[in-house]
Amino acid sequence: MAIRAGSILHLSGQNVIDRIQQAGLGNVNLPVETVREVGNRQVVDKVPQEPDFTFSMNSLDVTTDIMAWLTGKPAGSAASAAAPGATDPAGTQYNWLDCKFVNIPSPWKDPNTGSAGVVQAGHLIPGYYPTKISYSFGVTDNAQISVELGGGAFYYFEGTPVETSYIANGATKVFLTPEVAVWSRKGGAEGASFRTVFGVLVNGELMTEGVDYTVTGGAEAPGAVATVTFTVAPAVGADIRVCYFTSAAHSYPQTVHASTLVKPGAVRGRNIEFLINGVRIGGIQQATLEATVEGEVERELGTEDIVGRVNNGTDCNGTVTLRSKDKNAFFDVLEKVTGVSRKEVFGWFNNKTVKVEIKIKNPKNTAETIKTLLVEDAKFQPPGTPAQVNTATDFAVSFSSLSGTFAEVKSQ
Repeated sequence: MAIRAGSILHLSGQNVIDRIQQAGLGNVNLPVETVREVGNRQVVDKVPQEPDFTFSMNSLDVTTDIMAWLTGKPAGSAASAAAPGATDPAGTQYNWLDCKFVNIPSPWKDPNTGSAGVVQAGHLIPGYYPTKISYSFGVTDNAQISVELGGGAFYYFEGTPVETSYIANGATKVFLTPEVAVWSRKGGAEGASFRTVFGVLVNGELMTEGVDYTVTGGAEAPGAVATVTFTVAPAVGADIRVCYFTSAAHSYPQTVHASTLVKPGAVRGRNIEFLINGVRIGGIQQATLEATVEGEVERELGTEDIVGRVNNGTDCNGTVTLRSKDKNAFFDVLEKVTGVSRKEVFGWFNNKTVKVEIKIKNPKNTAETIKTLLVEDAKFQPPGTPAQVNTATDFAVSFSSLSGTFAEVKSQ
């Protein structure tokens, strides 16, 4: 029997990430350097280089759950399975500039257990950082969000991948996993040293084993849990996250998809509004928004793990495809995005910034806004004229955030 997508989950904390259409690691071929030497026609060795893997995910979820998770908002306990940011009030902003490192446990359910959702194996993707997020909206399309994250490791085990969390009290240095943690042999089959925890995060910052913390116990001492001891006690209220694999029984039944509201299966274009400085723009066929992070992973001597990420800067861009019903509607949009009076000539250059809001409504109650994408300083570029025979003319208008960022706003 094949491993089916319906059995594979991806978690943010204890909460299942909803409405996923596609998710997984991309090219995982480890780069290798071939070593040769003078006087020898054979290869001396093939040395593995440092990996930089990419995890991508596409979802129809239109709530703020995913962005709250990426910006380090704590999720609920295993008992509640609450979504990240579940207790945040309406109006909370999740800013692209505030993204953190995250862990992605991926339990695989036994298809023979039905709705019980008994986990039979799993995949763990620890300490990955968001590098790109994209939104896509269309008149006859489902609203979609795509995320890319970068990291340097992944693991499999015939058991359950778990992320557990703790809240620091400012004095405690020692934290224990609630179950026996199974070891991973460093360096492959010939390795004689082991690790039992992965993706140790404090307030979304990636910690380094041997520098920020040490680990004892786990499956190296049969029947024992793993003990994480920090060099310095994390500050009061710090959110601590630790990943491990366990052979203990786990399950993720169908009802584990928890949230503070009943989510729509998908949202279509009829329930999405595009506003410029609070004014709704008509004639829009499609809209996109994409934010990126430029940077590279950080490494140091003495560890095979990534120790952080250098962020050189962010950027945020988008497009709006207009099908104006007549020339008056077309020039009305130009006036709004450029600030130039319709009595004047519109040139190719625009230096005015406007506030862009993309409001996603609840299809079952259109008076309720699920979330708003907010770009405070969007600068629009006047479009070209892509005329084509027997076809309505669609004008693709591009815009860019002057500060290179955006935010999601919860419930408004």
